[in-house]
Amino acid sequence: MYNYENQIAVLKETIQWFKKQIEPHDCGWMYTTIDGLKHRIKILKKEMKEDLPKETWAKGYAKWKEKRCPHN
Repeated sequence: MYNYENQIAVLKETIQWFKKQIEPHDCGWMYTTIDGLKHRIKILKKEMKEDLPKETWAKGYAKWKEKRCPHN
């Protein structure tokens, strides 16, 4: 199974590593790389959200009601 959380964590660690490597000169490509990694994280979060099972409001309410009032 694809694990979005692990991949996002690794990308965040990579961003932190790049930030520590930045020096005053000749590091513009690092900023570009960091921006690309941040963009990838946004895409992964969107994909993760889309992979979640969809539940209608009515089904969610029915579950909530059943937990709150199981005798009905």
